[in-house]
Amino acid sequence: MKNKKGSHVGIVLSFVIFVTFLIFLYTIVEPSIKTQKDKETLLDYLKIELMERFSTNLTTATISINRTYYVWECVKLINLTEEIEVDSRLIVKNKLGNISKANISEDKNTDLFIDRENKEEVFFKIYNSEEFGKLNETTINPYTPLKKDEIGWKGQAIGYTVGLVRTDEYIFETKVIKLIEEYQNDSEGLKSELKIPIGSEFSFGLTYSNETRIGTEEKDIPINIYAREIPVQYVDKEANINLGHINIQIW
Repeated sequence: MKNKKGSHVGIVLSFVIFVTFLIFLYTIVEPSIKTQKDKETLLDYLKIELMERFSTNLTTATISINRTYYVWECVKLINLTEEIEVDSRLIVKNKLGNISKANISEDKNTDLFIDRENKEEVFFKIYNSEEFGKLNETTINPYTPLKKDEIGWKGQAIGYTVGLVRTDEYIFETKVIKLIEEYQNDSEGLKSELKIPIGSEFSFGLTYSNETRIGTEEKDIPINIYAREIPVQYVDKEANINLGHINIQIW
């Protein structure tokens, strides 16, 4: 009986020591676990904020010119911007994806001039975004005026046709560059604007489709860093849509 009592006391004592050890271990590890959860939450929040700041709409429209009616290389698409509901922040590309020279009419800024390389160019794609510069308001002479879906006196189509028009949201290279410059000029101001807690730091960048990268200035970063790499489609300065990655880090 004495031996049984002794063994019971030993078991209880071992259990108490084990529980005490677990509590001790938790008190050591718990701050680290809490910090990790806080950083992960902050990283998720920062991802949402930055992606919103990097994004804006891109409107695209396809335009076809009838082959049977034009005299000059330059064509004037009457009321084009009104027809597809865009402003003068446009980039125009031909079938091969090359940028075409284009201007907005100075007397009526809904008319678009396209100065084609030759009369065989009849298909164009129009790109519109707030991130593109405004076209010059200048008349290109001489030109052939074309109206949407215009029909000639013999029943022939002699105008231009609007194809698919769509608007989608994309990451824009220019918006990433602007925020990088803002970070470099006043990182503390940007941290305050983004509501980043005191004691936390962050960095971000864009990895291009060719694997080169632009981003905030590299700093001495501690080992316990938290990062996200987000695959995106981004629009560059010439309205090309590419695949890349947004990289976000906090510590």
